[in-house]
Amino acid sequence: MLRLLIFSVLVSIALSLVESEFDFSGFEFESDEFETHLQEHGFSEEKIRQILPEQVEPNRRDKKKTRAPKPLTKICAEIECAPRKKLNVSNCGFKASTFLSAKWVVTPVDPVNTQGFLNAYMRLFNYTLGANTGGVNVNRTAPAINTWRYNASGVITRGNIAFYIPSKLQHSPPAPTNPDVFLEHREEVLVYTRAFGKYGNATSPYVKKQLKHLDRAMEKANIMPVLGLFLQAVYTRPGHGRQRDEVMRLEEEWTRIVDN
Repeated sequence: MLRLLIFSVLVSIALSLVESEFDFSGFEFESDEFETHLQEHGFSEEKIRQILPEQVEPNRRDKKKTRAPKPLTKICAEIECAPRKKLNVSNCGFKASTFLSAKWVVTPVDPVNTQGFLNAYMRLFNYTLGANTGGVNVNRTAPAINTWRYNASGVITRGNIAFYIPSKLQHSPPAPTNPDVFLEHREEVLVYTRAFGKYGNATSPYVKKQLKHLDRAMEKANIMPVLGLFLQAVYTRPGHGRQRDEVMRLEEEWTRIVDN
């Protein structure tokens, strides 16, 4: 009885943090702003098109449809995805899966700098475009995983963005030349996710609503997530075609080993 009471209190705290206004003011990111940023850094139109595919405008009928997420099968047929094993867990409100052990390229997000989120993305994109030992072009993969840590007041204290290293480079990925970018071996981890078909940054009320739904579903299943931590998996380019984003919770910390 006491354990159940403690569990309920902890979940209530987690939900209250989700409902509070996260201070992610430095992490605003818009697709058009990113394209302008690439142009200012000397990227050619051809190179920008490789990074950012042409926008697909939804027709009027599509706009009326429920925002169902783009299926992983379709996404992973178009671009290499991080290895992930679906688990046979049938709970309303969330799905469970396992990200398999793999190497990722990671960079921190500055929670103070208003351009911190965009600058972090640029560092990773530069890595994929040759800012690494040997000047190797690293193919794009999915998803980009944003990891956010926040305190009891709902204020972000740390964050990072990670791209999965393509399978052909997993054995020996090129080392980054930027000291703020590093390789990380992430061990297998169980994640609880809720997918949706609309992009939103961490400040978005829609994203916080999805995270709240995920927490309540986990509470009903008596699953207690790590407090002060949530992840967002971004599988598609914001505003371009059908979308897939996922909010994720962990039951235990994701074990990571820095490779360089």
